[in-house]
Amino acid sequence: MAYAAPKLLKLFSFTDSPDFTLDDLFEAEKAGKIPNFTGRRKSSWTLPQIGAIGEQFGFLAKPQKPVVITSFITKGGVLKSTLVLNLARMAALHNIKTCVVGLDMQGDITAALGCQQDLENASDLHEALTQLSAIRGLPEVMFQKSSPLDLIVETDIPQLSLIPETPELVALEQSLTLKIRREFWLKENVIEPLKQEFDLIVLDASPNWNQLITNALAASDLLLSPLECKINNFRNLKMFQSFIAEFKHDLQLQFDHFYIPTRFSEQRKLSREIFDWYQSHLDNCSSIPIRESVAGEEASALNQSIPEYSPSSPVALEMNSILKMIWNRPVFRMAEGQKSKMLSEGGSYGAFVE
Repeated sequence: MAYAAPKLLKLFSFTDSPDFTLDDLFEAEKAGKIPNFTGRRKSSWTLPQIGAIGEQFGFLAKPQKPVVITSFITKGGVLKSTLVLNLARMAALHNIKTCVVGLDMQGDITAALGCQQDLENASDLHEALTQLSAIRGLPEVMFQKSSPLDLIVETDIPQLSLIPETPELVALEQSLTLKIRREFWLKENVIEPLKQEFDLIVLDASPNWNQLITNALAASDLLLSPLECKINNFRNLKMFQSFIAEFKHDLQLQFDHFYIPTRFSEQRKLSREIFDWYQSHLDNCSSIPIRESVAGEEASALNQSIPEYSPSSPVALEMNSILKMIWNRPVFRMAEGQKSKMLSEGGSYGAFVE
């Protein structure tokens, strides 16, 4: 796939900043600050080259130290894996080395990142099962004593990797109940090794609270909770908040928590009212929702983020704005002392989200 210069401006929401133009992009290419054109079309780049461009001109800064994010809420069908897909792909397109870890037995994020897309094209059942058996996941770390780095599957973006879900996750979850310090098995045996190689680790959790979820939260710096603008999710919110508060207190955890309204429909009065309630009663909630859209569904079907698939669409611009808000959470910010020192020395803080 070739990415022409105008598409890159839209992909990274460059059109929001009148200070950056196509001429600036071309000048950077001529000066060798970004990769040279290699796409088949004139003035275009291939997907593996985009990260270097996003790192210099994009809106997401590489974290000062590795950050662990979990996407979780006790409700299915709320675009949890869609959020992970967009977050991970856009981070990787900013040259942020990202690893997604699948923790949902349904395997949604593994499928969304295209890991198993060729299975249905297998010539027969034997070939399909052979391909499936070659996919290794987290149970290998516990039962086969493998390194998590040995389980990594590469994607079409060089800076984006995946540890896929496998059916053996069920056995892993049950085995954790017998472990000493069982809440910290994932952190100590998977996350810490991954931090040696990755800037961002994103855990895609199931909607069912189990030992894997407990482990994910114990390892996290930031919890993202997609909050559907529908009555059932609204009804369950108070109980979910209580569970999270009690869990953090019991394990003395300090992870940040950010809600993101999803499946918003402007045409439905109930959806609007629920979204307005979230805005009025939740301090840690995105002011922009992920709305129901054809572009979003089509992007997920093609294993792409919405900004990649339809960069000019309103939902793409909204997704980029949501990602900016995530990057403005405390875990991504520089320490105030570092910021003050940088500014006093005449440095720029512009690489960080305003």
